[in-house]
Amino acid sequence: MRRTLLSAFAAAVLPVLVSADTMLCAATDITVEASDPTHARLTCDAVERALIQFENCNIPPLEGSLHIEIVDRLEAGCMGQYHCGKGSIKVLEPSVMGALHAPDSPFAFLPNEAYFQSIVVHELTHAATADLPCPFETCVVAQEYLAYTMQVMSLAPDFQAAYSAEAGVDTHISRDELSIAILFMAPQIFAQKAWGHLSQREDPCAYLGQIVDGTVLLDRERFDF
Repeated sequence: MRRTLLSAFAAAVLPVLVSADTMLCAATDITVEASDPTHARLTCDAVERALIQFENCNIPPLEGSLHIEIVDRLEAGCMGQYHCGKGSIKVLEPSVMGALHAPDSPFAFLPNEAYFQSIVVHELTHAATADLPCPFETCVVAQEYLAYTMQVMSLAPDFQAAYSAEAGVDTHISRDELSIAILFMAPQIFAQKAWGHLSQREDPCAYLGQIVDGTVLLDRERFDF
């Protein structure tokens, strides 16, 4: 009986192999397609931690099924992509990601697997906040603010501390510094400013909740001349 119960428990918490290259993450409707089972397990581990993080930090739960594909190439400059409305995420393999990772990136110190998992969390955050309230045409600043801060928050404590030191969280960062211009021209600097800004909030998770419900607006109306 004891062996049966332990086996049942293991089956409940471990990812399930659906096919030769597809894994169903435990207790979710999220499938991972990868040629290397290790990559699928890394992804499901990131999913598990992200879902707990979302629940604890006012990020909406993921709704509907989601398919994550681990690939060996993406558009130039992309480590991961969430395809809005299609329930699909693509993420580069850890080794490919590591080879493309710029040495001056604030995430450059991370081992390939840790960086890979953080990108999974980043893209999952996009999936969870795709319907963010927005009074403008787009609210890309808010969406990337949430994605980058959840990405850093998902790191192990030592890695998170190292990133915080590099980001200069002791320097006051105003909301005006979270501009769409910085996001598009220097996304890694935007990521550092976002993390520094959130770290300076009295209750970071409450602040994220205010962005999610539209109480706090990080974006501004844009005008084309």
